[in-house]
Amino acid sequence: MPITLITGPANAGKAELVMHELRHHLRLGREPALIVPTAADVAHYRRELAGDGASLGAEVQRFRELIASAVRRAGDGSPLMGAVARERMLGAIAASQRDELGALASSPGLARALVRFVAEAQERRITPQRLRGALSAAPGVAPGARGLATLLERYLVALRTARCVDEEQRALRAFDVLRRKPALWGGRPVLFYGFDDLTRLQLDAIETLGSRVDAPVTVSLTYEPGRAAFAGRASTFHALLPLASRHEQLPARAEHYAPGARAALAHLERSLFEPTGSRADPARAVRLLEGADQRAELELVAAQIAELLSAGMAAGEIAVVTRATPASADLLEEVFAAASIPYTLRRRRRFADSAIGAALIGLLRCVAPAAAGGAPRPQEHRREDEEDAARHLLAWLRAPGVLARPELADRLEALARRAGPMSAQQVTALWEQRHWRVQAIELLAQAQERGPAALAERAARELSWLFAAAHRRQASVLDAEELDEARAQAAGARALVELRELGRVAPQLAARDAHVLADTLQGLELSAGARPSQRAVAVLDPLALRARRVRALFLCGLQEGVFPSSVRPQRLLSEEERRGLAQASGLLLGESEDVLAAERYLLYAAVSRPQELLVLSWHGAGDDGVPSPRSLFVDDVCDLFEHTLEQTTLHRRAAAGVHGARAAGEPGAGAAAPIAPLRDPALLGELGAHTWSASSLGVWMSCPARWLVERLLRARDLDPEAEPLARGGLAHAALKQTLQQLRRETGSARVTPHSLARARELLARALQEHEPEFELSSAPERRPGARRRLHADLERYLEHAAACAGEQGGSVLEPAHLELEFGFAYEGDEGGDEGARECLPPVDIGDGVMLRGRIDRVDVDRSGQAVIYDYKGRHVWPAAKWIAERDLQVALYMRAAERLLGVRAVGGFYQPLSGSDLRARGVLDAGAHVTLPCVGDDARDAREMQALLDDVLAAAREAAAQAARGELEPRPPTCAFKGGCRYPAICRWQP
Repeated sequence: MPITLITGPANAGKAELVMHELRHHLRLGREPALIVPTAADVAHYRRELAGDGASLGAEVQRFRELIASAVRRAGDGSPLMGAVARERMLGAIAASQRDELGALASSPGLARALVRFVAEAQERRITPQRLRGALSAAPGVAPGARGLATLLERYLVALRTARCVDEEQRALRAFDVLRRKPALWGGRPVLFYGFDDLTRLQLDAIETLGSRVDAPVTVSLTYEPGRAAFAGRASTFHALLPLASRHEQLPARAEHYAPGARAALAHLERSLFEPTGSRADPARAVRLLEGADQRAELELVAAQIAELLSAGMAAGEIAVVTRATPASADLLEEVFAAASIPYTLRRRRRFADSAIGAALIGLLRCVAPAAAGGAPRPQEHRREDEEDAARHLLAWLRAPGVLARPELADRLEALARRAGPMSAQQVTALWEQRHWRVQAIELLAQAQERGPAALAERAARELSWLFAAAHRRQASVLDAEELDEARAQAAGARALVELRELGRVAPQLAARDAHVLADTLQGLELSAGARPSQRAVAVLDPLALRARRVRALFLCGLQEGVFPSSVRPQRLLSEEERRGLAQASGLLLGESEDVLAAERYLLYAAVSRPQELLVLSWHGAGDDGVPSPRSLFVDDVCDLFEHTLEQTTLHRRAAAGVHGARAAGEPGAGAAAPIAPLRDPALLGELGAHTWSASSLGVWMSCPARWLVERLLRARDLDPEAEPLARGGLAHAALKQTLQQLRRETGSARVTPHSLARARELLARALQEHEPEFELSSAPERRPGARRRLHADLERYLEHAAACAGEQGGSVLEPAHLELEFGFAYEGDEGGDEGARECLPPVDIGDGVMLRGRIDRVDVDRSGQAVIYDYKGRHVWPAAKWIAERDLQVALYMRAAERLLGVRAVGGFYQPLSGSDLRARGVLDAGAHVTLPCVGDDARDAREMQALLDDVLAAAREAAAQAARGELEPRPPTCAFKGGCRYPAICRWQP
């Protein structure tokens, strides 16, 4: 029977004609099959057929079900090599012939590109021998590309050895059987609707059923000759036309559009990409939205959808079309949920991004590599294992249900990250030292020794346990997020079954190592999210809305480089190489694709779907503030309408966060208020009784919002200790021990020219003893250099101190107190009078403000005069800049020393421990009987010095009073080291 080809523009009535044909077959007692592109289309047309009682006897399917039906009727029962196993097999074959493939072997995503290449070769029935001859004859083909013939041959041999077939082989075998025995099909009619492009295998199916099996076949194709919008689909039309014995060309129709929108939307459908000078009135049927950033754009879209819903439009009659990346899809979900928009979003999700997927992959990466593994793993995967290996075990520990106390995983992460780089096995040992053995790792290691089939089976058991662990002793119905985890478990289980069978029939090509198995699962993808329904707005890809209409459509993310896309599909053979093959041997591998023409058709297909409202949206900049130009497709649409379309574009400013979002059109939409003062009475009471450190007061003075984050909230730092902090801690500890030991041996802790040599020896020993307490660097290779630099700097300081002691006249100052602590809530004795940790009370600096701290050194003479020293790294401030730079330690410690020790503080200095200038800077009472080498205006008379100290104390008390009053405010000019807001998401300061 003939193939009927039905063509015409969008909304020409092709669906009505196809459904008329289907009902005609039903009346004749046949059982037709309607083939549509997506699962959502299947559900839509099943409802339509059920509505008029035509569902009995007719089936609505996708192409894969049609091919499965052909395989059943052909009686081919050969085992199928699954997609995951095939990708693994091709990756292993390619790895074994890396030399022959040359540069091709290091191509990113090689295994998936090989799957596409092999599928294309088989669909075109190209044998390895023919491919080898064509590659040898073609000029300009890269040497590595000639290895593709050998790879294809080895792949086919491996399939035969395993007694399996892949999807293309199974389909082509079934078609060949039906060509020889047409009666097996039984004359069942097949109707295709909603397709705008067809693969070579789909064209083969149409030709087989219509031309060879002689079944009634009807194919509907959206196509209109001579129009630029359809140039990207011309090859499909011209491939079908010779097969058709009857071709019906339908004219354009406008009655499918709502009356109020008919003129605008019909004009858009007829004129898009055409050289027409006429402009139509958009009449509120076409609207434009522009957000300052992506969040603002989506908030505008959500506000418009909310208006439609409140006006009575059903959610299922609204569609949002977007090319959503994982990050933008997450943002869309967040914005729509905040706006209470019911929606469904089906998207591809990586197995590794699910909780149980990440847990299983992490567990596999914790297994020690096999002594004799399979093919070498890609360099990027080996590097991934080495970097931040702690996350592998943590991914497993943090899977729902694994730990009854999840905080144990947090403690392990803190220990591991602060310890620096560690292997996965070292992190596992760190866990087992403190808790219990991870038996799952041992079981996987044992399975790895038994072979790839046993490893895949053991991994499948672990995956099943992981999913069950989260629901143990529960009978709850799975929510949306748990359903995605269930889908991940099902996809992972199917993949592991495939890999287990591959390990059984072709162990040399299977994942023989736990890390290789983890790599294979890392690339596994699955569909996540709820399916479209009548009760929710459908969020779709541009290709997913071809076979049905909606009342309102929002086409979002119209950015240049996104829609139209500038990305070309990655192929193993370039366009030049494919042209050379065709010219030299007549071998055709794919058609040259015009990406812009294909994108134009997708835009046409999208804008022709709405019946009442079309909304185009874009944003002006990315999250980083870099301008993002809108798509030229927006200009193509605007050229068809009067200027009122652009003049009425709705705009929205960037929002600092969801808390700052307001409905579009309100004053200040999108602006978020800055952080507010504290008002909780209990918290204000705590702040009023707070015991301050000098550095904490300085942070408040720089920015109260920064103080809130760093000093009040103060989350535990998971990163390794900063190298300057570790260096400072070791320097303080080493100097303290050096001077204490020098006092024990000589009776004085002063470093003089006579005691310098011994002080150097004591310093070297103190550094060696205390270094294990302070990780100078998280990178082991940096530690020796850091140790040598610190040792050299401290030796230079001892030499400087000895030189200053030789110059000192008058009263002799003796280091009496080292690392003097006061105001801390602990007590302790580290042994001996000299080593005792002095525990002194906090000091009241006035107005009830209590101070705590640690004074690095207090030098005292026999008359009770004292000089305070605070060690610094390289840069120190003179006393005149203490308040401006919010550096309060020395001044406050001078007051504290007087109160705590009963001495008279006649000076205070910041002492640098590195750099070219080791002179201390600070303040000294010029009238005191103390002689010290001072710089500039460090020496002042008593009244000047006291006035300076009083000013610092007053500034400290005012900072504490502001905190007690809850006066939290942003101070971006002084927040960060070089100005600017350090925590903008919390502070929400806007210039």
